[in-house]
Amino acid sequence: MPEAIRSAKPETSRIPYIFTKTQIQDLLAKAAKLQPQHSLRPHTYRTLFGLLYTTGLRVGEALALDIKDFYPEPMRLYIREGKFRKSRWVPLALSTCEILQKYIDKRQNTMPPAEDDPLFISLRHSRLHHRTVYKTFCALLKQCQIHKGKAHGPRIHDLRHSFAVHRLLEWYGDGQASNARLPALATYMGHVDVGSTQIYIQATPELYQQAHQRFLTYVRSNNITNGGLS
Repeated sequence: MPEAIRSAKPETSRIPYIFTKTQIQDLLAKAAKLQPQHSLRPHTYRTLFGLLYTTGLRVGEALALDIKDFYPEPMRLYIREGKFRKSRWVPLALSTCEILQKYIDKRQNTMPPAEDDPLFISLRHSRLHHRTVYKTFCALLKQCQIHKGKAHGPRIHDLRHSFAVHRLLEWYGDGQASNARLPALATYMGHVDVGSTQIYIQATPELYQQAHQRFLTYVRSNNITNGGLS
């Protein structure tokens, strides 16, 4: 796998940067070593960036989460008025729930929270600000030796792009019908329509390769030639 996979066509005017899984692991490992080590800060950023990658949340949605929006028993998050003022439920994997619960437990040791308190807090115990998160994100990219310029390179939002692309690759790898599952992925990610999600199919050379390989398999299994059925 290349160090990073870039999309052939952008979702917006900017080409998404697709992190490799190795890069994600390195990013989270570096976040866990943030200073001061005795504080909640390293746990906050490791949990936040991990949540963005494993759920595809927008960073604004994650920073707007309150303690009460995490439901560990049914294993889900409630996103209150995300983009386009649409609220939605986001199912969580068991491992994600466990990490979130561990973070909340550590947070309680630092400052016992109320249900209406923000989930992710700064060293000053206030809700994390996007500018602060972005600054920390850039510092971690530098530690991971992932270049970021002013007009290019990874954004925090690219964790969301990476989530979508990696999910589609898993579906292709498992032989599942990716197109048929796009509506579910669109709903999960809070997209207005499937078209916003479908762009990810064209996102990386790996997805192109998977789609091409599936087509070749179909052609061979049905004995199809250029002239039709053989």
